[in-house]
Amino acid sequence: MEEFLLERRYPEEAPSSRDHRHATERDRDRILHSSAFRRLQGKTQVFGIGQADFYRTRLTHSIEASQISRAIAHNLLVEQPQLGPCLTPELAEAVALAHDLGHPPFGHAGEQALDACMREVSRGAKLSGRHFLRFEGNAQTFHILVAAEPKSPAYAGLNLTRATLSGVMKYPYEQDIGNDKFIFTSDLPTARWALRRGGGVLKAPRRGPRPRPRTSIACQIMDWADDCAYSVHDVEDALQAQFLHPGDLEQPRFVRRVLAHYEETRRQEGVPKLALAEVRERLSELKRRILPSDAGDERAERKSAMRNILNDLITSVSVEPRPDSRRADFAWKLQVPAEARILSVLCKAVIWEAVITDPRVAAVSTKGRETLRDLFHLLFEEVVEKRSVALFPRYYRPILEEIADGDPGAAAREVCNFLALLTDMDALRLHALLRGYKASSVFDFI
Repeated sequence: MEEFLLERRYPEEAPSSRDHRHATERDRDRILHSSAFRRLQGKTQVFGIGQADFYRTRLTHSIEASQISRAIAHNLLVEQPQLGPCLTPELAEAVALAHDLGHPPFGHAGEQALDACMREVSRGAKLSGRHFLRFEGNAQTFHILVAAEPKSPAYAGLNLTRATLSGVMKYPYEQDIGNDKFIFTSDLPTARWALRRGGGVLKAPRRGPRPRPRTSIACQIMDWADDCAYSVHDVEDALQAQFLHPGDLEQPRFVRRVLAHYEETRRQEGVPKLALAEVRERLSELKRRILPSDAGDERAERKSAMRNILNDLITSVSVEPRPDSRRADFAWKLQVPAEARILSVLCKAVIWEAVITDPRVAAVSTKGRETLRDLFHLLFEEVVEKRSVALFPRYYRPILEEIADGDPGAAAREVCNFLALLTDMDALRLHALLRGYKASSVFDFI
């Protein structure tokens, strides 16, 4: 790979003469050994943590997405050796391992809760523009990698290569009051360093849809690998949990609701409009592929069917050059066939209807949302009004003690960072302890 892409922002001692890893392999290993990565085992993917042990968590999803990302990169490098200066399978793997680090407890419900809390503080403090506080999972991922995850006292974050940091930036926009996808304002200098000579950081749009950003080839591979993993594996989990049955895919009401969600998301997903008859036909084909026979092991047949669908999605992609780029990893565009994208988006819509809107799952999401909101207000009051850090773990207290007196924005940012680090069960235990929902002792962990 080009040396420019393998640069790190902070100088480091040369690796041991017996350490023969590539720089992108070291990035992958730094992510694997981070505490933020380990915490993903306790964070919701679709089904809540602790509901059952078989279903995927954010950790297993990230591992599976990384395997898919590595496979795509390997295939593309075999078919297009010119990608060598800007891509390795380990780079694709590292980016996918990192892509969900910023997700808070309770999945997207938790993300919405923390964003609502930050908005509330911003309105109270009369903040505006790029100073208006928000929370967003992708922005938090970048923040963890460049600032929040400790590795060395010599620098903040993991000090990853330019190629890896560029790879995790799906939404390289400035933070602003009306922008839902962005980089935190405090992280913009590092983002600009990582994107130098590439796509750059874009200004938040004042109105209308935001322009589609140009991203690195590693980022494009990660994005498609994430879609593949989400689409196929969540359908597999839903079938196993019996939230979804193959016969549902031909029920008229179910088909109409899948179409409605497809329509709601198709512009941002970049897929064409479909008629009801087309959706019905595609869902019937999906049913045919996943319906087990009357004989044999149903689990093996389901696994075989889902594997075949996933393999089709992985091997369908190709790349084409972008001649106007000044940087190697921004000089390629991943080509995903329309049929593959349609299948992926339809699978997401199936999961939305079969699982996300199920009252059992919705109830857990609501509980998680309210838990995080209450914890935020309790801890924010502790820091801002009581000028105390006693409710926080000792390792986190120095961060809060550096906040200038009377700065609610900085306090909100650090309280939000702390809550985003927690696993689902961490948040539930802390909330029960603070609100007196269970008998407690001085030995309870915070």
